[in-house]
Amino acid sequence: MRRVVVIGGGIAGLAAAWAAHAAAGRVRGGLDVLVLERADDVGGKARTILRDGWLVEAGPTGFLSGRTEMDRLVTGAGLASEVVTANPAAAHRFIYHGGRMRRVAANPIGLVRSGLLSGRGALRLLADMVVPRRRGGGDESIWDFAARRLGAEAADRLIAPMTLGVFAGDARRLSLVASFPQMAALEHDHGSLIRGLLARRGKMRSGTMTSFAGGMQELPRALATRGGFRVSCRSAVDGIARMQSGWEIRVGHAGATITADAIILALDSAPAAALLREHSPALAADLEAIPSPPVGVVALGYGPEARERIPNGFGVLIARGEGFRMLGNLWDSHLFPGRCPDGHVLIRAMYGGGVDPAAAMLPPGELAALARAEVARLYGIDAAPCFEQVVQWPRAIPQYELGHSARIARIDEATVALPGVFITGSALHGIAFPAAVAHGVQTGERVVEWLSVRTVDPHR
Repeated sequence: MRRVVVIGGGIAGLAAAWAAHAAAGRVRGGLDVLVLERADDVGGKARTILRDGWLVEAGPTGFLSGRTEMDRLVTGAGLASEVVTANPAAAHRFIYHGGRMRRVAANPIGLVRSGLLSGRGALRLLADMVVPRRRGGGDESIWDFAARRLGAEAADRLIAPMTLGVFAGDARRLSLVASFPQMAALEHDHGSLIRGLLARRGKMRSGTMTSFAGGMQELPRALATRGGFRVSCRSAVDGIARMQSGWEIRVGHAGATITADAIILALDSAPAAALLREHSPALAADLEAIPSPPVGVVALGYGPEARERIPNGFGVLIARGEGFRMLGNLWDSHLFPGRCPDGHVLIRAMYGGGVDPAAAMLPPGELAALARAEVARLYGIDAAPCFEQVVQWPRAIPQYELGHSARIARIDEATVALPGVFITGSALHGIAFPAAVAHGVQTGERVVEWLSVRTVDPHR
């Protein structure tokens, strides 16, 4: 029997294990799939905290429906009946600019009425129809792309805050083609964002914001118990060694070892680099060069008196220079049912990221106090919160900075030189939850394909 060991029990690793087990019949003699996770529980950053009637997502809020691999995984985990969709008002997004909360409209007139753009800035949006395609190669930042096509005002007031909401990152440093490839494709294929959106109208499916009744960690936990593969938590991997045929994995300080025909690394880029450094220094250096700055999450719960202060919508992003360290906050109690006691309000504030990493790593008490003060100032809430939860991620969202695509190409090429090693996870091909699932599933299937060929010809 062949063995695949997945190192890392986040959603990408579990998706890879599920896909490998599902395709195990293609490997002669059978396939044993084992997941090793250093923490006490699976899920990685998909972590759900349940306490005193409050449900707090320490990581992703939900996912957009409609991606094939995601649908397969949910069904395979037996969670189709647990899926919940967001309140339709989740389509209402806000940006705090100029001392006010302003709704993000879908058209230039609405953006002018909200005060997010000036009349001149809105007219500059329409100039996208005549701005020529960018000529020549080379990477381009999200901000530079937005300023070139939509104007500097839109880049500062719309695109930069939205980049904070997705990556907690700096739009001037992140690569457009790596971070938002769909936007790059619209210009490439149609010469204009507006023309591209019009051409694809009716053909593009944006999906519905979706989660599970018990929170996002329901999926990794269900996979771990029903996926058909083995899972070992509290199993930190200290190193890997290449053998004549396969790999040896050192687990824990006791020196226990496990042999495997193939390894899937489903880790943050830095710990993956540490395991690979002695086998491929160049590969390790490229992995280590992918930044993942810290993010602090502060969930605050308020009584019914605060409910009228919070707009009905998804949440608000805060433009830099507005006097807040908070990147933005989500109105979880407005999004999905069962997130807090009846009549109460749950607000989740985010700090840190690529623009203010020091804020994320303040002592927990200081971070909570900062969040309480800024939420009170933002909404005019006088009452103290009746619930509080702080979660700090020292390494949070990978930043796809300029040159990321070239770096990933080098990583893929270098990995080929290590037979039996495969890499997946959000550091490489997409930070969204469905993107991590999709790449995990594809990686699991590639491992089985590789093993099935080696079963016939061991020299390949």
